[in-house]
Amino acid sequence: MDFTGGAMVAVLKLVSICVCRQDSFRKNKEDLNAYQAAHQLVMTPTPLEFLSYLFGLGNLLAGPFFEFSEYKEFIELKGPWPRGASRPMPKALGHGLLALLEGLWHMGVYLALTLSGWSMEHYHSVWYYSQPLAIKCAAICVIGLVYQLRYYFSWKITEASYVFAGLDFMGYDPATNKPQWGRCRNCNFLGVWLADSARNVPLNWNICTGKFLRRYVYERVTPRNRKPGFQSLLFTQLVSAVWHGLYAGYLMFFAGTAIWIYFSQILYKTEAYLPAAIQKNLLYRAIKIIWTTFVLNYMACAFQLLDYKASMEAYASVHYFPFILMLVVNVLGSFIKPKRRSKPPTGPGEAINVGANGEFSIGGKT
Repeated sequence: MDFTGGAMVAVLKLVSICVCRQDSFRKNKEDLNAYQAAHQLVMTPTPLEFLSYLFGLGNLLAGPFFEFSEYKEFIELKGPWPRGASRPMPKALGHGLLALLEGLWHMGVYLALTLSGWSMEHYHSVWYYSQPLAIKCAAICVIGLVYQLRYYFSWKITEASYVFAGLDFMGYDPATNKPQWGRCRNCNFLGVWLADSARNVPLNWNICTGKFLRRYVYERVTPRNRKPGFQSLLFTQLVSAVWHGLYAGYLMFFAGTAIWIYFSQILYKTEAYLPAAIQKNLLYRAIKIIWTTFVLNYMACAFQLLDYKASMEAYASVHYFPFILMLVVNVLGSFIKPKRRSKPPTGPGEAINVGANGEFSIGGKT
């Protein structure tokens, strides 16, 4: 891994500190939402505090992002880590070992697949372009899996280190009194591959960066007292693309995901008119899972290849049919009026999620 990974994580941490410090200077504190008010910094961190936060626990290269206020509470033994608490933090060994073993498992599968010849080079091979459409779609998913496994390995290893250190601990659930972990969880393999909507993928992939994008881009570019829409979503995705790097592939991928997420919003609106039996049908959900998995890995071709020409060739290999279908649905679906339906309760997580109205929300499905 080169220096860019560390630089990307450093940018997130530096921007968050600057914005949280700026929040403390606002004259109208009512302009701050609950999250912003909780994380505003009334004092500028000292150089030692900042460097400790930046290089915290040796995970600068892989992240994940977390708030400076949370890190300071951890260092000073406040919040969920108070001195002399009646219920101290539980033992972290077992939970940390599970994260470590999962990371090693991902690396083992990655090595097995790459040694079998699976890699991005297939997008340049005669074999791939000679296959029928169904085989190409399956190959795209396998190549995407190989590419993702490296990230799963890195993120689970770093999660394990934060669990062992204690920073991953979030306190005790007031309802069940069970310990809660996950502050530094950055991925959920099954959550990604069993997602039945684009709205659910960011809940399980690069979760902590999604939290940053929500709190420091999406919510802040939306005018006050207005609901965020496609413009806020597209701007957030483009910021993420620039943050990743100035390659055409990144711009193509993140602009495409904005179209995909908007497609999922249209589909969500449409499902409200379907009978409950269809919405709960296992076959219908399986079709949605297969579609979500394929589209994610199809659009990720550009993220992997980076080069504009190579990315367009990969997209063209299946005749652009995912983009064509989504664009048609997005245009026609814009005429569908949303039907009011009850929202399920959300969980305690902080991952980014996109709702039916284009809003990001905390926790589970909107």
